[in-house]
Amino acid sequence: MILASSRRFRCWCTVWSALAVTATAVCVWAAFLAYSPAMVMAVTTGAALSVYPAVLARSRLALTAADLQARWPSSAAGPPIPWPEVTGVELRRGLLLEKVQVITDRPRVLFAPARFRYRADPVFDAAVAELARRSGRPVRAARHRLGAVAAAGAVWVGCLALLTAMEAPWNDPSWPWRHEAGRLPGLCAMFASTAHALLPPGDRTPDADLLLLGPIERQEGCTWRTGVVGTFSVGLGLTRKGPFESASATAHDGFRRTVAGARIPDRTAAPVRGLADEAREITDGTAGIGLTTADLIARRANVIVTVRLIAPTSVPDAARTVERVARTALANVRFD
Repeated sequence: MILASSRRFRCWCTVWSALAVTATAVCVWAAFLAYSPAMVMAVTTGAALSVYPAVLARSRLALTAADLQARWPSSAAGPPIPWPEVTGVELRRGLLLEKVQVITDRPRVLFAPARFRYRADPVFDAAVAELARRSGRPVRAARHRLGAVAAAGAVWVGCLALLTAMEAPWNDPSWPWRHEAGRLPGLCAMFASTAHALLPPGDRTPDADLLLLGPIERQEGCTWRTGVVGTFSVGLGLTRKGPFESASATAHDGFRRTVAGARIPDRTAAPVRGLADEAREITDGTAGIGLTTADLIARRANVIVTVRLIAPTSVPDAARTVERVARTALANVRFD
């Protein structure tokens, strides 16, 4: 005689698995974006919840006059349990499911038959009655373990919430409602006319004068120089996310380090509003008469822009000039 869970229960298990697989796929996608331990935890849990209903739906129990055996369709049966060794039949109640446990020298939980706790199931009741008849033992309720199960679930939810809050994956610029840059535009041709207007005899070099600090993946920039001090430089830096840090967080760290590196003694950093996610203008309190100095560092998402102007003559509105250059550079970056 073969005992199995009811057809309705098996259908619900299929739906359960489908929902769990969908949730796992979403968590895999989120883990790919965020590299978050919370997402890894959710993927592992989702995988377990996807497999467990299949175990419940496909499990069978074979009864003979001599023993009972757990088995799967089209596979070998488990070890036989002789009826004389069965000292009791218990019903194990979980938060959602009710399963059967046979008591021998070592209690064994049977995955078939099984049912949802709060729904009548004649097939389950008939299977339990048959087990009691063949074993000659009355059916009794197992010790209630809902408190332990609920406590374990609360701990799991708390750990997941804590890990999620620590990683804050919704702040990652690669999530759908945020954007990040994948490549940088060339700046030399873009600002050649500006450079010649500020430093007419300047010579161009293919680098950015104000080097970006931190894990910058790629840089684009040019510097124009004239004489001993004349410098006009504009540069862009692109960051990528690390194993446990988003690209915007990496860029934020690089921005802070670059500002700190530019703030040599007698220089101050003032915030610039409305330019990017964060921006600072570096001013020099010791600049001589007729010498123009202006530095600006700004960050938008995972892109950092630096602009430096040191002119041997007075330049009207130098601060607005470097701000306009930074704004133009960021406007030409594509954030996908």
